[in-house]
Amino acid sequence: MDKKSNNRTFLLPQFSLFDIQIGVGEEEFKKGYKLFNDGKVGKIKSDIRGFSAAVAGAHPYEVFVEANDFDQGSCSCYLGQKDILCKHMIALAIAAIFKYNPENFKLITSPLDRAVCSGQIRDITKEELVAIKKELKHGLSYIKYYDGPSSKWFTYQDTLLKGGRLMRYALSKLPICEESAKICIDFLVKLDKKVCNGVDDSDGTVGELMTDIVEVLNLFVSNKPDLRNFISEHLPKETSFGWERMFGVI
Repeated sequence: MDKKSNNRTFLLPQFSLFDIQIGVGEEEFKKGYKLFNDGKVGKIKSDIRGFSAAVAGAHPYEVFVEANDFDQGSCSCYLGQKDILCKHMIALAIAAIFKYNPENFKLITSPLDRAVCSGQIRDITKEELVAIKKELKHGLSYIKYYDGPSSKWFTYQDTLLKGGRLMRYALSKLPICEESAKICIDFLVKLDKKVCNGVDDSDGTVGELMTDIVEVLNLFVSNKPDLRNFISEHLPKETSFGWERMFGVI
């Protein structure tokens, strides 16, 4: 999709701020966002492939990101020369959204790499239930089975991380109630089945996600103690991950 201005055609970024945050995680996003926020991204140029600019760091770096995918591009820094996504590329991607597609410049304030509880004690609405389950299923779709070559393993792990962040973000919006607890437990079971049937979790990414879901349940109880018995009754027992021990059932 293009945008015309002063008889020139500008390429619009096909990614949002949400895509970047989900794709890179909290710490890397903070580094790139700080560069952008501190005005370190120079004048952006657009061509038929994407966006380029000088980004100030220890030295001025020449940076390029593709319009279709923020993590495809180049940077003259030492990481960029190794084809590793760096903070300078992230900063340019953020700046491109701000300049060319500001309606997609919506910052997620909820942490994406750890368990978070909304703190809202109330029943979940029907609309919320449908929307959050849809978001969780979307995140779960990234937790895929793997039988590919070792050369693709790190890319595969990035996919697992992305799925985990999508699921944590959805869980962070759950109000504290029995229905929300059932949703957490249901997706724990789904993740357990995936790990037992072909998901390569040798890096512990999915196990950490499941631990965070149990932590969400613990946070529910911290805010609403009378949920403890309900969760204890519904949480599967004698699992390989020992959720009952993490929750404090035994």
